[in-house]
Amino acid sequence: MNMSYLDPKIDLVFKRIFSRADLLLDFLNAVLPLDAPIETLTYLPTEQAPQVPDMRFSIVDVKCCDQNGRVFVVEMQMLWTDAYFSRILFSGAQAIVNQLSPGDSYQSLCPVYSVTVLNDVFEKDPDEQDCWLHHYKITKLAKRGRHGKILKGLQFVILELPKFNPKTKTEKKVTALWLRFLRDTGRPGFVPDETFLSYPPVADAVKLAEFQGYSAAEINRYQKHLDALRNEKSSLLDARTEGLEEGIEKGLAQGVKKGLAQGVRKGRADVARNLLALLDDEAIARVSGLALPKIKKLRAGA
Repeated sequence: MNMSYLDPKIDLVFKRIFSRADLLLDFLNAVLPLDAPIETLTYLPTEQAPQVPDMRFSIVDVKCCDQNGRVFVVEMQMLWTDAYFSRILFSGAQAIVNQLSPGDSYQSLCPVYSVTVLNDVFEKDPDEQDCWLHHYKITKLAKRGRHGKILKGLQFVILELPKFNPKTKTEKKVTALWLRFLRDTGRPGFVPDETFLSYPPVADAVKLAEFQGYSAAEINRYQKHLDALRNEKSSLLDARTEGLEEGIEKGLAQGVKKGLAQGVRKGRADVARNLLALLDDEAIARVSGLALPKIKKLRAGA
């Protein structure tokens, strides 16, 4: 493992970097589709995060609000499971509910953005291969091709790091720097290039990921987290492989059964066809086991 820089996607490092409001603000402005930029951030408690089975080691989050009251729940997710959709729905809904105290009016609620930085691929549609940013809104069903109205208040953004491949001029600037930083830092042989170091916020984030900035106890926690993550990934892969093998075995069994049934039907038809010139339809039915309507069709075509 490259021990010059730690992986910023791991809980310990992610939280150290994005506990700095200026870095989190710059990152969110770079990657989110916002109507207005974030100018200031205030951190909020994150106790709302639920414990989801099989995802104990891969979830970290930071929760904050901006100058307009917009709430951002930012999570780093290393592995994807189907249960994670339920998690982000829960987290987003909780971020809305937690804004209200007894007696408060609904008009005081502020918009919530649920942001997931994903080090995995969840959208495997071939048409979505180049799509690394997924932005979900609550919209009214559209008619005749028109866009439906948006129910404001809750939005979800998922960034798939493995798919990120900057192509446009905009993506090649600040957005690319942040996503490349998260994707590449900590990989074997990683050395920050001049583009990283020439942009102060990303340069500071790189500095906060340096191995030498962590105590022996923190490095031990980091290593344990990596080990747990590897075990979790292996368990998920084993489960998927087992499911695939079970599906193949079931499909083969069904195929053999279907093939045998088709063979029996063909054999009966061959017997009946050979007897057409020798016996009447009722006798052929008794010998071959075919129904009379089938025999009549054979005779009509003979």
